[in-house]
Amino acid sequence: MTTLTMAPAMAELGRHSEKAMEQSGDHLAAALIAAREEQQRLAREHDEMRVSEDYQKPLMKLRRIIAGLHETLHICEIAATRWPVYAERYLFPRHKDDIGEAAITAQLAIENGALNPARRELRYMLEVAVNTAFVDEEGSALDLDGRVNFYRGNRVGKQNVDHIRDLPLRMLAGERGKFIEATRTAWVHSSNYVHLTKRRIDEKVRLRAQGVHLGFETPEMLAAVVREVHDVCSIVAVLAFETVGPAFTGDILVGRLDSNENWPFHENRFIAALDAYFDYKHERKADLASHVARRECRLNRSNA
Repeated sequence: MTTLTMAPAMAELGRHSEKAMEQSGDHLAAALIAAREEQQRLAREHDEMRVSEDYQKPLMKLRRIIAGLHETLHICEIAATRWPVYAERYLFPRHKDDIGEAAITAQLAIENGALNPARRELRYMLEVAVNTAFVDEEGSALDLDGRVNFYRGNRVGKQNVDHIRDLPLRMLAGERGKFIEATRTAWVHSSNYVHLTKRRIDEKVRLRAQGVHLGFETPEMLAAVVREVHDVCSIVAVLAFETVGPAFTGDILVGRLDSNENWPFHENRFIAALDAYFDYKHERKADLASHVARRECRLNRSNA
């Protein structure tokens, strides 16, 4: 076939190609429009769900937890002003702002639908709290510079919470072993969201199969991550009390926080164990049975 006789066939092929491209373009444009409209529909439904009681209840609890953690760390610092060594030498109070910053970041992330980045902040909070508390316990004879150098050394594992087993946790009594286990479990769980683990892959596949995408969290997903925040903040609160010691903790719990029904950590079993440690105090003796009943009632709220 000559070039001359090929020309009509080539022209016809070109017309077909242009038409196919035109149709392909129309299909792509239609697909994009449909996808955008579906996204807008889902966003409207999610916005409506976000104002529901099922969504707002855990959200309000989250804010109460974070505010309660800041209150707890602040009260510990104020109570210990009678003990200058705490402010001058201890690492834990010097890093309370790091813990607080991570807690606020977790709250903001959750409020904006970024649940897994919030879990990474929880891991950081655990590592800071456990390892500074360990240095303060193990290096109790050291000044601040000595404790900083001790932390920098290879005796402190910075990226885990293994040192929780090295803390005396003197006020937890029979709950000590369970607290250690709970701390390690919380750290392992939050660590699953630092890297793309098998668990994360399986979870993402499951959520996609259920039609759940990033930014479209369900009330159940929100409630689950808020429970994790409560667990971690309760652990941090226990470690704050462990670091400041029994004398000040007794003053704080009996003299201040016991009367605060809005304090979110009354609902934690380990805080309840700490509280029970001070049942010997004179202030409680006259009405101890009533106090114990109130403590049990507060614990039961966590299951409500």
